[in-house]
Amino acid sequence: MDQQQNYITSLTSLRGIAALWVMLFHLEVIFFYRDFGPLIPHELTGIITKGYLWVDFFFLLSGFVISHVYGAAFAGSSDKAKLIKTFLWARFTRIYPLHLFILVLLVPLAIIIPLLFPAVVDGSWETFLAWPALLDNLLLINAMNQHVYLSWNIVSWSIGAEWWVYVCACFILPFVFRSNLTYKSIALVVASAVLIGMFSIRGNLDITFDYGWVRCLTEFTLGTILYQVFVHRVGVVWLSKNTSFLITALLIVIAFHFSLSDILLIPLFILLLLCAAYNYGLVKRVLERKTLRYLGDISYSIYMMHGFWFLVYWFSLTYLKSELKIISLSVPVKLGLGVSFVGLTIISAHYTYHSIEIKARQFLRSTRFLQRKKSTVNG
Repeated sequence: MDQQQNYITSLTSLRGIAALWVMLFHLEVIFFYRDFGPLIPHELTGIITKGYLWVDFFFLLSGFVISHVYGAAFAGSSDKAKLIKTFLWARFTRIYPLHLFILVLLVPLAIIIPLLFPAVVDGSWETFLAWPALLDNLLLINAMNQHVYLSWNIVSWSIGAEWWVYVCACFILPFVFRSNLTYKSIALVVASAVLIGMFSIRGNLDITFDYGWVRCLTEFTLGTILYQVFVHRVGVVWLSKNTSFLITALLIVIAFHFSLSDILLIPLFILLLLCAAYNYGLVKRVLERKTLRYLGDISYSIYMMHGFWFLVYWFSLTYLKSELKIISLSVPVKLGLGVSFVGLTIISAHYTYHSIEIKARQFLRSTRFLQRKKSTVNG
């Protein structure tokens, strides 16, 4: 069965905005936890400090989009083995080349930098660049409680989580697409209950290296069910309005600003996604502007490359403190460092998108590995 071509293009821009917000969150982490103070005083706003929640938006969006692209195929294919093989190979070639590229960049740096700049090696170095965790990162099991810390490309835990959820999707998609309303409702309740339970235990949704895959699985499942809502046009009369999108976006900003409970953002993200998918008016035209669309196109590279630059800046600030004895930074200097962090991330993402993501994906999908003839579904 051929892949659906009517991709909901307005969702691409939202992915780019989410990636930028996560990037700003990690920039804040660098300054704050290196004792150079926050970008914006925390008592004024939580607009940045809650930025990790946009990863939850990614997971919801992933379930929605994968359902849109592959759901019908999983519901109707007679050759399940071939479909599963094609689907997983498409997803693997989408996420793994850039992940591997960044690890290949980091490994020699982890060897050379301590020799040239031993002052940067502190406790966080031994954690972030822990050699025992390298294999887990290569095998994409870095969100399965193998180690009690984030390691190497610290944002790649979510890529490991996504991969194993893609494996689960081979069973989730046919279940959701074939089941009746009762079973869909049960899936909704179970996924929501697990997510709420994890939140209740942790007190937030910043669940990463330990049970990040469960966080991803529950929200991916919610995304697949949300797609069923979209297909049946539930609430389209109201949610397709420009004002509905704008009000939802405003509520999200308010929730971030006042640092409201993490779990409250999930239904707001769901509404935002649905409003964007339904909208064919001003909101759609804005989200389909060339610049926003391109940010969405390179969002995976933005997300992954900012993890690389996170380590560069994190340990550069260590060097400033230990060797240059700089213990504080003026606002203009912090602003300059922040702008350079964002700029380097976006520029490098532009190049990795074209040179690594696209080329590696095209090469791997053109090989005959795992395929004896051209696939009927292209991811």
